[in-house]
Amino acid sequence: MRNLKQGFSLVELMIVVAIIGILAAIAIPNFVAMQYKAKRSEAPGNIDGIKTTQMAYEAAYDAYVDCAVAPASLALDAGDKTAKPWVTTTGFTTVGWKPDGDVRGAYYVLPISGATPSFEAVGAINVDGDAAPALYLATHSLNAKITTVDSNY
Repeated sequence: MRNLKQGFSLVELMIVVAIIGILAAIAIPNFVAMQYKAKRSEAPGNIDGIKTTQMAYEAAYDAYVDCAVAPASLALDAGDKTAKPWVTTTGFTTVGWKPDGDVRGAYYVLPISGATPSFEAVGAINVDGDAAPALYLATHSLNAKITTVDSNY
């Protein structure tokens, strides 16, 4: 009556190892992509904040402020995964905007003169270290929108 197996066969163990390997091959790239998206997610919020402060400044002073690239230590095309302390420029100080904490992206604002003055707020963030940053753009009439392909991190 007690004719029970005493463990698993080698074939059964190899099948389990193969299944775990297949699941890992699927899950790990998706996990890395989600990490990049999470790190990149600071940019739309910061760009919308910059847009709001530019519009408030324009309502008070009838002008948009030119804001140089900040923080200047982050080049717009350099891939750097680490967050850097915010070092503000005169333009961002003038409109009264700064992020909460450190940033992974570089931000700037260009006023556009013409019949109806406007501005372009741009954020570049590159958390995967390649040569293609994700670029976000907001204008007077457009909320933050990614302008590069979604696979650029």
